[in-house]
Amino acid sequence: MSNDYRPLPDGPVLCDACAKGGQQVEMEPHEKLPPEARKWAEREDTELQSYRCPECETIDVFRVD
Repeated sequence: MSNDYRPLPDGPVLCDACAKGGQQVEMEPHEKLPPEARKWAEREDTELQSYRCPECETIDVFRVD
């Protein structure tokens, strides 16, 4: 997982992995941050939010601005 988290989009959060396969799947908020994201957020004093794709189970993490 990258340590350069993208900003949370204003609209629906779409799964990049599914988009590559030609599907438009909206991701759902996910309660738990991956451990490396939680450590990064604490170190950078930044709020992060994770989202999970209901189709492929991909987890993406975004900065909350």
